[in-house]
Amino acid sequence: MNAVARFCAITAIVLLSASCGRYLERSLGSPGIDGDTVTFRVKVPSARTVQLAGDWSRNNWARGDAEEGEVLVGLMEKTADTGVWELAVRLGPGRYRYGFLVNEAEWLLDPENPRVVDDGRGGKANLLIVP
Repeated sequence: MNAVARFCAITAIVLLSASCGRYLERSLGSPGIDGDTVTFRVKVPSARTVQLAGDWSRNNWARGDAEEGEVLVGLMEKTADTGVWELAVRLGPGRYRYGFLVNEAEWLLDPENPRVVDDGRGGKANLLIVP
């Protein structure tokens, strides 16, 4: 392979890698990170309730503080007629696992976040990295 062909091949690989990385970052519509506020969104038009469940202390996988007997921890609000549920939470820097609990029974991963890991309980969860 001559030098020109090698240069073209390397340039193509670099450009393809860079464009794929930008596409991945654009595809992460949920969660949205703005400082220490993280906004989670999920579209479930037919749901009666959607809860954000995660492994940070104030949520505890939608159980909250067991001693307080909290109900519907992480309850999300449904926006207008779009069927999109939303909740903003404050989280410090770190790695967090999360998912959505629909109608208090069905576990749903975030379709906008391709980062999926073991949830530590025999299932899967999305991974959120807060810088």
